[in-house]
Amino acid sequence: MSETKKDEIIKFVESNQISLSVFFISMFIFITFAGTRLFLSDEGIILDQFYNLINGSLALKIAKINVNSGIFMTIGDNLYGKFSYSLLILSSPTYYILKIIDSFYGAHLFILQLWAVSGGIVVFLIGKIRNIRHAKAGGIVSYFILIAVNLYLFKPIYFPKWGELISIEFTNIIISSFLILIIYLFFKNFFSNKIALFASFFIIIATPISFYAITLKHHSLTLFLTLLSFYFFYKSYEKKDNKFIYMAYILAGLCIWTRILDGSVLLASLMITDFLIFRRSTKYIISISIIILISLLPFFIFNYLLLGNPFSIIENIPLTSEPVTIITAKDYIVLDENPKNATQAELMKDLGYTSGGKIKGYWFEVFGYSIFSKLVNTFGIFLVSPFLIAALGFIVSAMKRKIKWNTADKLLGLYTILLFGIYGILHILFNIRPLISIVTDTPVSLEYRYLLILYIILLYFSLRVDKFREIIEKRSGTIVKLYGIIIIIFIIYFVAAFPINFINIYHYMSITIVSLLFLLMITYHPIKERIKERKKTMSLGLHGNFLLLVIAFAIAQASAFLLFYYWIANMTYLSPPQNITIIPVLNYIIEWMYRTIIY
Repeated sequence: MSETKKDEIIKFVESNQISLSVFFISMFIFITFAGTRLFLSDEGIILDQFYNLINGSLALKIAKINVNSGIFMTIGDNLYGKFSYSLLILSSPTYYILKIIDSFYGAHLFILQLWAVSGGIVVFLIGKIRNIRHAKAGGIVSYFILIAVNLYLFKPIYFPKWGELISIEFTNIIISSFLILIIYLFFKNFFSNKIALFASFFIIIATPISFYAITLKHHSLTLFLTLLSFYFFYKSYEKKDNKFIYMAYILAGLCIWTRILDGSVLLASLMITDFLIFRRSTKYIISISIIILISLLPFFIFNYLLLGNPFSIIENIPLTSEPVTIITAKDYIVLDENPKNATQAELMKDLGYTSGGKIKGYWFEVFGYSIFSKLVNTFGIFLVSPFLIAALGFIVSAMKRKIKWNTADKLLGLYTILLFGIYGILHILFNIRPLISIVTDTPVSLEYRYLLILYIILLYFSLRVDKFREIIEKRSGTIVKLYGIIIIIFIIYFVAAFPINFINIYHYMSITIVSLLFLLMITYHPIKERIKERKKTMSLGLHGNFLLLVIAFAIAQASAFLLFYYWIANMTYLSPPQNITIIPVLNYIIEWMYRTIIY
């Protein structure tokens, strides 16, 4: 490598240390929890779709895994899965690269090496940021420790059997790592670097978004396309450069291909905000129309290939009601039923899981389920992550005209209104009930996965509230320390009192914290004369310190919920020995927990 090239790399690393740290920390965390786990009903179909795709067929002709029911549809003489091929197309290069690596090195070992390298890079970058003298040596030592411990327990994953699954999941991890990076860059545009870091890690540790980074579902891709589109839209407004807004529209079109409802709302939000803020010429409108049509080509092409009509919508095709049986693949995956299924079911009941429950059909009540309340085992967004109730503070401040709306406020606010507005219009005018289906389709998943974008939007509006932003900027170190103490207490209590009715305990705690946060938010008013003095002394006063404690508690509670969510996802699979993690140490821990509790 030439000296010039080395200098360019060093200069890039030096100028992007924090951004690179955010990316590699995200990747390290996501790979840590990655593995061969999957939900049979949905992810099994996605796995079958991908297996057939790389074997040259969009139709499901060969089964990779034993899934005989789910979201299938029959068109003519062919059977199809109903999920978008967008993530699968992106996963194809990953599959072939990992397949080549596996032939002479081992795909699982390569990902494990990448995980250890990510950890080493993180240690190195943090050392550089903090001006630690031996940052490079620390990174190298960290890599060798991480890889040595895991190689000692290494269990290779058989690639011909699990290759398709690992490829989709690894692609999702890369996409999700870039998503967290975009969150950092997006928030940095409006807030300080400290707030941008807070936002990035809040999304990882206090929302279910990180859980979907290690699945086969397309939620991470939808979020990435949506947020990157928002980012480019704002960059266009900020720099007065149309190339950014063209990129925003292209991403919106691709998002329609990934998930039509989210993409349509995104595209409508961009167009309305664009044409309201700027006076656009006829030439500009024609250019945008052409760009939108080009971005929709994948959507039209796959509609034509599957349905015979580019303008057909796959969501309107009725599902197959009969059990599905197709030819099995050579490396067919069979997951045997857990012999301790009855014991496991009893444990789930002790933890608070129940079945049944009536779901009311009124739009406004469904809106309440998804945002504010609990339904059977599923929580609304504010209960999953109580800190986000601070977003209501923005609405209160805006009504009092204490906050001046900027372009991002208008775009994100309009998007949120359109998101629920379109659900409402479809339900009221056409008796199409997608919002209700969102509720009914997540009966025991603890959150509403099709509304994940709202976690990011609500976090943005929460941080637009001066009271909360001031506390986070001034006392972030204290929040981190309190967060660590509280999360440890949560874990100790859960283990000591196990099994406990976690669902109901969490529900009551969430209601309490949400109520406290909202009450403290509307009553916390720093005295203007003392603002300068408080900035010097880092003092918030008794009221402010109590608010700080509740904020730390709210974030720790959401993290405890996420850990419980991840653990339950493992426990509700047939058995851990049939689902291998990338990180061998974690695999042994999960198996030990499973056998200790179930057997």
